[in-house]
Amino acid sequence: MRSLNSLRLAYGWGGRFPSSRITAPGQHWPLLGPGHNLDGFTAPSQSQPHRHRVRTEELQEILAWSASLLTGEEPDDMDGAKESLAGYRSTMRGVRPETSEHAAEAEETAALVSRVEKWIASGVEAEHIGIAVRFVQFGRDIAGALERAGIAACVLGAGRSGPGVRIGTMHRMKGLDFRCVTVAEVNDGTVPVKAAVAPVDVHAQQHQDGVNSELSLMFVACTQAREALRVSWHGDPGPFLAPVTGPCP
Repeated sequence: MRSLNSLRLAYGWGGRFPSSRITAPGQHWPLLGPGHNLDGFTAPSQSQPHRHRVRTEELQEILAWSASLLTGEEPDDMDGAKESLAGYRSTMRGVRPETSEHAAEAEETAALVSRVEKWIASGVEAEHIGIAVRFVQFGRDIAGALERAGIAACVLGAGRSGPGVRIGTMHRMKGLDFRCVTVAEVNDGTVPVKAAVAPVDVHAQQHQDGVNSELSLMFVACTQAREALRVSWHGDPGPFLAPVTGPCP
């Protein structure tokens, strides 16, 4: 797997970088490689009413997992050592981001509501939970399901604001960060959106540009999580998830 430094260069993030303090698109905290210490670092946020300390282990795990979407390779420990995808935890790393597969949209929505309930029960405030979707209609459906379960929800956009779990499209959620994030409906045909990717036999460069744009959008959505990340889909998973949905070694 390529190092995070090489990924920064490949994607042009941050230009020249004499130190590790390179910021991913739409983010307020730096991408850090192995050996860097986040102790005492506090991530500023547009979405939070107060500052919240970042846990080094969780942030490192989320970055490593999300970077695997860019490389197309299994997540590793950034030093080349492969790790199990199931239930991994060590004293140096956090819990692996969760993936959740479902047969139908209603099943995915119900499982998402259940996960949000567990996060809130563990002490996470609703406003510190973000749900990113590719299309706003699914976000509205999720908001309705949360409200029926007695959980306040706010679909972002058009100047809307209010208490509750933050829900928005991947584009709308750029620049925000949350303690816990679910990226939902990462289905084949939805992420990437077919309309955003030209057929390769029609225009190869436009096809690649479209794939890169959609992949970057997915990466940014995942790295909005500071402590816990969950990615779900119904039906077949989107192709970007191949590195994290394959069989464990």
